[in-house]
Amino acid sequence: MAATFDLTGKVAIVTGASRGIGEAIAAALAGAGASVVISSRKQENVDAAAARLRAAGGEVTAIAAHTGDATAVEALVKGAVERYGGVDILVNNAATNPHFGPVLTAEESHWDKTFDVNVKGYWRMVKA
Repeated sequence: MAATFDLTGKVAIVTGASRGIGEAIAAALAGAGASVVISSRKQENVDAAAARLRAAGGEVTAIAAHTGDATAVEALVKGAVERYGGVDILVNNAATNPHFGPVLTAEESHWDKTFDVNVKGYWRMVKA
């Protein structure tokens, strides 16, 4: 992908980046020159995505973190800052959807998990 803007010297964190849209966003940021920290719940998945992104020439660090876990979020941001000195760009892409169907048929635990990851997780990332 040809870079349409220059992000050289910038650092980005992309959550939910082990595949799909998150990995594509990370690839675009790396292609534009950013150093990218990718994250997802499972280390083996972010390691595999990081290998693909590095093979394309990107500067990528893989850190597993579940955005539903405040301690993991803090460790993710701390790891990015320790490695690169700061963070310039945050892409909150991690999300969950434990219930498929009409919202009124969802169990409260599904609702809680959805909000914990999709709302509070984004807040945790910004706050960290």
